[in-house]
Amino acid sequence: MRVRTFLGILLAVVAAIAVAYISNLNAESLTIRFALTPAVSVSLGWALIVCFLLGFLPTVSVLLAQTLKKDLASRRARRLEREAKSLDRSFRRAVDYQCDGLWGKASAELEGLLAERPEDFSTLLRYGEVLRSRGRAEEALKIHRRASVLYPRSVAVLYQLADDYAARGDNEVAEQVRERILRDFPGQGLRGLRRKRNELLSRLDWRDAMRAQEKIGALIAEAGDVSELEKEAAVRTGLTYQRAVTLLKEDRTEEANELLDKLLDEEPRFVPGLILKGEVELVRDDPDAAVAAWRRGFEAIGSPVFLMRIEDHFIERQQPLEAISTLHALRDVGESDILPRFFLGRLYYRLEMHDEAFKALEGLSEELEGSRSFHFLMGKVRQRRGDLDLAMKSYLECAQRAGAGEGEFVCRACDAHSSDWRDRCEECGSWNSVELDFAEEAFSADELGVRLAPAQSIYDRDWHPRD
Repeated sequence: MRVRTFLGILLAVVAAIAVAYISNLNAESLTIRFALTPAVSVSLGWALIVCFLLGFLPTVSVLLAQTLKKDLASRRARRLEREAKSLDRSFRRAVDYQCDGLWGKASAELEGLLAERPEDFSTLLRYGEVLRSRGRAEEALKIHRRASVLYPRSVAVLYQLADDYAARGDNEVAEQVRERILRDFPGQGLRGLRRKRNELLSRLDWRDAMRAQEKIGALIAEAGDVSELEKEAAVRTGLTYQRAVTLLKEDRTEEANELLDKLLDEEPRFVPGLILKGEVELVRDDPDAAVAAWRRGFEAIGSPVFLMRIEDHFIERQQPLEAISTLHALRDVGESDILPRFFLGRLYYRLEMHDEAFKALEGLSEELEGSRSFHFLMGKVRQRRGDLDLAMKSYLECAQRAGAGEGEFVCRACDAHSSDWRDRCEECGSWNSVELDFAEEAFSADELGVRLAPAQSIYDRDWHPRD
């Protein structure tokens, strides 16, 4: 019992006692007749009671009506709250089912929710998505169309509509919806921009892809997402490189060179940019500067790509002695001389200097024991020298290093390796996933003196140019 109710009852009891006491004191006075009309009279006590009731009952009735109204409203609010909580629990169950891949149960929950809340934004969005995942694209489209009427300024609904049209096979309409997002919502549309950029990349349309990339960067910068901005920086580096390639093809050499200098200032270990820097010097008719650029790249990174380009450059210009002297000089730079020595032997082979090639490669037999490329080249050199038995031995060693004969197997699901075939992978438990694989080179980049440069990933991991 509330304190206010208790005090009210106590006051009423006190008032009743006081009235009874006063009535007892004035018992004779209360029996006096009180004339209502010349012919009708009542006792004074009853007249006082009637007057009291006439003044008290209307106020009590109003207060009682207001109390009942408040009580009913409170009951209704509690019922609606219970119903809302029940619907919220149903929505959470639907989301759990959806995340768990139980599309049928998720669909049933959301369908019941939609009957109770036909205009709820989240329910409409989720229900359409679940229907599309179950292969009911036409029904999903109807649900999301209803949502678009109720919420015409929602980007989320438009994205769902685009996916519905795509699932139904109307790719042109889906693209029009995505274009509408970019047109009508200039501060949003990141997902659509990325998709458009990826399509431009698959068509090798570098110019428009860069424009799309700039818009993506602007949106992410506005949102202040530093990690996403760093991821997109890699794509921008690749597109800047492609722009430089295009400029060079258009004979706009100086513009290409300026762009490359800017790119290499930001990412000095970008191998394609360093290779292209040498190509720019060749277009300028300065082959010495080109070779110097490639040498600096090898000294900084240690990638064999620079050695291949230097070798090809001198072979193309019919300058074998310069190629030999350059590779000899590069043996003394960097943390390891394995790659320059290997490419020197390869160069001797290309120049038909088989004895020199054999001498250069023979000294690497211990360091490159695990390399199939080394054994294959040794086989070709020995074959040219007439050592057919030893050549066959090198070829067999190359085949063995490649995994032929031994049959190394790999699980397609988890990349676990095994020496024999199994019907079920012991690592991840997948069936029908173990297949024959081939071993890669058995030496590390550190052993070769290569300092790995960061990869500039153009495509998302889960996206393919043909998607």
